[in-house]
Amino acid sequence: MKPFLRIDEQLGLHLARPELAVAIFEAVDENRAFLRQWLPWVDSTLSVEDTEAFVKASMKSNSDGSQLICFILENERLVGAISVVHFNREHSRCEIGYWLRADCQGRGILTRSAKVFIRYLFQRKHMNRLEIHIIPGNAKSQAAAQRLGFQSDGVLRKALRMYGSFHDLEVFSLLKADWEQDKKS
Repeated sequence: MKPFLRIDEQLGLHLARPELAVAIFEAVDENRAFLRQWLPWVDSTLSVEDTEAFVKASMKSNSDGSQLICFILENERLVGAISVVHFNREHSRCEIGYWLRADCQGRGILTRSAKVFIRYLFQRKHMNRLEIHIIPGNAKSQAAAQRLGFQSDGVLRKALRMYGSFHDLEVFSLLKADWEQDKKS
């Protein structure tokens, strides 16, 4: 199936759709311990049925414009996701999130995918500010955000409840003006 956004010859971003549910579940299940360190939803993904319900909700959110849930496929293999988890249209900003399978890290997949996604959000969705919220200690995610031009705005103390305890969130942002300036350099 044709991707929502083409990244390159091997990579594409695909909107949530029912036929991806098994592949999404398998990617999460195979990477459960790795993903659980940083993502609060892993423990609620216990079966293909849970994932099917998530895909159905994602399709609704994509349709009504409240979120933009995309999955990264490399040569038809699901390797991760990149999404708008929250749009604030009144202020032209949104929060994005992402994850990759452990065996797919360090190959530039996220960076290449995020660059195309970011361009789409600034040019087609007319966002002015993108944010990424990262648990301090997630060095790979922090490095990815910085590679993409995001800057740290500070820490929201104990802003995320995950698996029974509260965690800080470091907020990274990228402004459209900064992104446009970086494109010129």
